[in-house]
Amino acid sequence: MNVKKIDLIWAAVSMFIVGFSFYHGWLLFGFVLIYVLMAAIFTGHIMKIKKSIRNTVTVYGTVKDYFEKDKGRHVYPILTYTTEEGRDVTSTYTVQDNKKRYDIGSEELICYDPQDPMFFYFAGREEELTRDYVRFLFIGGVLAAIVLILALATM
Repeated sequence: MNVKKIDLIWAAVSMFIVGFSFYHGWLLFGFVLIYVLMAAIFTGHIMKIKKSIRNTVTVYGTVKDYFEKDKGRHVYPILTYTTEEGRDVTSTYTVQDNKKRYDIGSEELICYDPQDPMFFYFAGREEELTRDYVRFLFIGGVLAAIVLILALATM
């Protein structure tokens, strides 16, 4: 597991919020605050991804192989493609799948970011890049609303 500095900072902030809110008898409000902060961060990620999508260039890429994780339960296609500048790029798709959708050697329409040619997505599958963030926002929002209602009802 690769733990980054931001993960440690987030853990410290979350623990502080939980400790502070527990000490003052507002634990449920602390959990809601943590959700609100995560929602803000995820909304920022969604906006960053959508900005990257606006600047993409469409090309055909060749599926070379698959990177398999968890004994093949999660697969990531590996593609090669040539940028407008003539640079040959080999990159792995960042979104996991549970099946191999494309045949090795097949040509697929993809979009890549000229500012970061390693970033690409399959044309017509843009929603995959933000799907997990949107799910968290929706499910977490419902749970946060329930927790908030429970917290207010016990006051």
